[in-house]
Amino acid sequence: MLKPFAFPKIARILKRYEFVEFYSFGKAVHSSGFVLVYKSGKASRSRIGITVSRKVGNAVVRNRIKRRVREYYRLHSIAVPNGWDFHVIAKKPSATLSFQQTVAILDGLFDKFAKIAVVAPAAIPQSHLF
Repeated sequence: MLKPFAFPKIARILKRYEFVEFYSFGKAVHSSGFVLVYKSGKASRSRIGITVSRKVGNAVVRNRIKRRVREYYRLHSIAVPNGWDFHVIAKKPSATLSFQQTVAILDGLFDKFAKIAVVAPAAIPQSHLF
């Protein structure tokens, strides 16, 4: 049974080849602390993958950023349309952000995504057709 506030594996992007697909099919929106790369997904629900490189900080800092991004997505995933895959890439300035600042920046990125996705939906790659 799924807990009401769980973040199940089917909501996450975990495999390297799935992250590599973002380079071929993804579109990006940028902010001061993060890059949000999005593409149409294979699954019926939206999924998220998070990348924080060692340039951003040590393991404690990287894990804190990932926890905050996961928590943001978990709380706001209902507002995200189904059928999209997201890749959140942390930049160096994200290491010094508070949770409220992280939420504000991610809200801005997902708002930009919503405006772009409504105007010009992402093309479905050929591999997704039959």
